[in-house]
Amino acid sequence: MNTEANPLSKYFRKPTIYVQIPTGGRFNPEIDKTILDEIPIMPMTAIDEISMSNPDELLNGEALVNLIASCVPSIPEPRNLCNVDADFLYLAIKHATYGKNIEHTHTCSNCEEQADYNIDINSILDKFPEIHDVEPVEYKDLKIYVHPPKMESMTRMALIEVEQTRILDAISDTGDESITEIELAKQFALSFRKVSKQNVNLLIEAIDRIETLDEVVTDKDTILEFMNNCETKVITRINDQITKVNNRPKDLTTFEFTCDACDNKEKVKFELNPVNFSSAG
Repeated sequence: MNTEANPLSKYFRKPTIYVQIPTGGRFNPEIDKTILDEIPIMPMTAIDEISMSNPDELLNGEALVNLIASCVPSIPEPRNLCNVDADFLYLAIKHATYGKNIEHTHTCSNCEEQADYNIDINSILDKFPEIHDVEPVEYKDLKIYVHPPKMESMTRMALIEVEQTRILDAISDTGDESITEIELAKQFALSFRKVSKQNVNLLIEAIDRIETLDEVVTDKDTILEFMNNCETKVITRINDQITKVNNRPKDLTTFEFTCDACDNKEKVKFELNPVNFSSAG
């Protein structure tokens, strides 16, 4: 149905907050922003809520991709988002949907008294660092430019790690005495190689370009061949730079609670994950 012809269209959801993502969209020129470089955020729909409670969709990342597509339509391809921007937007969407406070139930480690606390989402959003142009990794006469890992790459990496853990746990729990230690070692080695290969792919996908004295290389196959044939120290330096730009402040989601019953103070880490998207907080 044409939205303009629907007499109820004026009651459709509209953006409730505007935010600036940590990277400022520097690595995603396709993002449509306001004149102030802000992105409009709309609240979740009922379908979004249902999707975010589906374990399979959460595991493969589809729920998160669909959530951003629904609530942040100015981002045409959520999978291309930098992971740090995606983390930021999940919280911003929760803010747009339920308000600025997340309710957190905490059990005191001293007296075991339970109490509900409100966590201000704005206080978390304000702690996200701004990520400007990233300094290149220099090697001989090369300049290797990287960006924070993309959302799709991190999801794929997490899925592979989960898959490998399940396979190894299944092998270990069979109790089959016919499986020798050598065979177990082979399975662990295969699992390690698969995860290691994905780690290299993650690095390659986080390389924006490599500049030589004569040209700029962006072709992924060419970069892969370089990565497979360069010194280990180059890989280490690239990995360190990517890790550096993907790191969040250590105190980003750490809060201090004071127990009303015994005045005990303790720091608690609030996990930034899709489970926290329930309406109950």
